[in-house]
Amino acid sequence: MRHKLLMKKGWTLMALLASCIAATAQRTAKYDSDYYESFTDHVTGRVFFSQKYTNLILLSKRREDDLRYRPNTTLNFGVGATYGWFTLNLAYGFDFLNKGDDSKGKTRYLDLQSHVYTRKMSIDLFGQFYKGFYLYPEGTAAPAKNWYTRPDIKVRHMGVAAYYILDWDKLSMRAAMLQTEWQKKSAGSLLVGGEVYYGATKGDSALVPSALEAMYDQRGVTKFRYFDIGPGIGYAYTFVWKENWYAMGGITGSFPINFQKDIRYGNAEKKTTISPDLMYRAGLGYNNERMNISVTWVNNSFQTRGESGKYRINTGNVRLNAAYRFMPGPRLKNKIKIFRSDS
Repeated sequence: MRHKLLMKKGWTLMALLASCIAATAQRTAKYDSDYYESFTDHVTGRVFFSQKYTNLILLSKRREDDLRYRPNTTLNFGVGATYGWFTLNLAYGFDFLNKGDDSKGKTRYLDLQSHVYTRKMSIDLFGQFYKGFYLYPEGTAAPAKNWYTRPDIKVRHMGVAAYYILDWDKLSMRAAMLQTEWQKKSAGSLLVGGEVYYGATKGDSALVPSALEAMYDQRGVTKFRYFDIGPGIGYAYTFVWKENWYAMGGITGSFPINFQKDIRYGNAEKKTTISPDLMYRAGLGYNNERMNISVTWVNNSFQTRGESGKYRINTGNVRLNAAYRFMPGPRLKNKIKIFRSDS
């Protein structure tokens, strides 16, 4: 009951925050219609498959030795719609899509990612609440053909990344990522903004398995907590072929001040550093005035560093989308007019 109540409150808060940010950021703005066409006066309905994830990585001196904790999450099927500045998507991991693999343990999670794209802004909201992980690849800290599972490890990761699209009149990020616009010509833009994050990770025992503790600086750490804030810059580009086929890619990097507190062998250790973060996004598909079929991917690679060493949290969402746009009738338009936007 408590978990369901938390989920309901979390979704409500995320929806309200995303809506307020989108509504505030939206203003009447004239774009170059030679580059893209907007359908914000249409309803964009969609069906999709999505896979969300939040991975915990304990970094070592050699990349191939990094300890990679993954959650045992589900493939979800969903439906949704966008009108004006408002988007609502609902998805669920149906049993017929997911063949349970109990050998990887069970993960309980509430993943509240929201990616808001206005005419001039790209805004990403994160609220990750995960419990239960396994070490990848198979056999790490466990006998061959067995998974090392940690049902006790909890990851909490929350944050906002907001970027202004300098050439918003030529580049539409909504075309690739939200399916409400149609990019007809290739275009790119610098992105400027910033990011802020807060989170905590803990286990009932040390995060590094006892069999491997001699190999890692993070040995003995049972919990770490962080706060991270700073400016960022990036670039996004959409390549268009014959008006309808497109490939979009974008990357942003932030350079924040990072405050971390570790609990190692029962003692607190604090450290302040500059710890860069990266975010990637991509979209590939077909678009025209009525429909969009696409694959999209957003990945936030967050890094934090304490006295015990470096940690990375990768949060992302991969989606296969099929969207169709239609003009609402007079009755429906009157009911949803509060979501209307001219920008």
